[in-house]
Amino acid sequence: MKLLALIEFTFREGLARKTIIGFAVISTFFLLLGVLAAFLIPTTIEMGNPQTGGSTIDITTNPTVVWQVQAAMTGFINFAALVLSIFATASILPNTMEKGSIDLLLSKPVSRYDILLGKSLGSLLIVFVNVAYFIVGMWLIVGIRTGEWNMGFLAVSLSITYTFIILFAPMLVIGISSRSSALTIIVLYVFMFLLSPILEARAVILQLASSDAAKTILDTLYYILPKPDALGKLSYSLVMHLPLDWMPVWSSGLFAAVMYALAAWMFRRKDF
Repeated sequence: MKLLALIEFTFREGLARKTIIGFAVISTFFLLLGVLAAFLIPTTIEMGNPQTGGSTIDITTNPTVVWQVQAAMTGFINFAALVLSIFATASILPNTMEKGSIDLLLSKPVSRYDILLGKSLGSLLIVFVNVAYFIVGMWLIVGIRTGEWNMGFLAVSLSITYTFIILFAPMLVIGISSRSSALTIIVLYVFMFLLSPILEARAVILQLASSDAAKTILDTLYYILPKPDALGKLSYSLVMHLPLDWMPVWSSGLFAAVMYALAAWMFRRKDF
């Protein structure tokens, strides 16, 4: 009951700070664009030159074309959802650790582990509700327009939420150690936009600079650190019904487990 109360409190905090509302407004705006596109885009596509024997494809009878359109959307959705999720939840724990807020919580018969777990699950709930709202909305729009109900696209909400769970672990460690939401956001964005793409493209980089030392460093960092880019490819595979590469899933999960354990240890020993 105490844990559920903490989760509910975190969710209500997101509502009070307009975090959830802002997230929902942005999602609704893009859903409305999706509805507009559904009305404007025809259900038939001309392939080649009709004068020289081109063909017409009816996307309502060709699910692969619908999958490809959804897969193209998935890249943007994955990127936007993670950027907004990090921005929306980075301040939750630092705000909780402010004088007055943390004193009120510690005065209650609740452990520090419960506080950290409740805040984490509350943040996860905020992200999942908003991501699921958008994904389900787009799934319904495409399904109604084309008649193709791609369950793989619906599953993207789970892969994006899992990626957020992975990234939220280092966010907790940074937030506990620095009490700064700004620093948390900066570090995560630098990792997502700079370091992670470099590690994902390490094979190409090593072809340009053949160095055993560089290869060892890049490979070590790649297998130790989380892999948001590779998990983004997982979303693509779900939409296109391709075989899934599970290595980024379990290796990123191991990293997150270590970070969550470290965050719990740091929060328990933190002097408030």
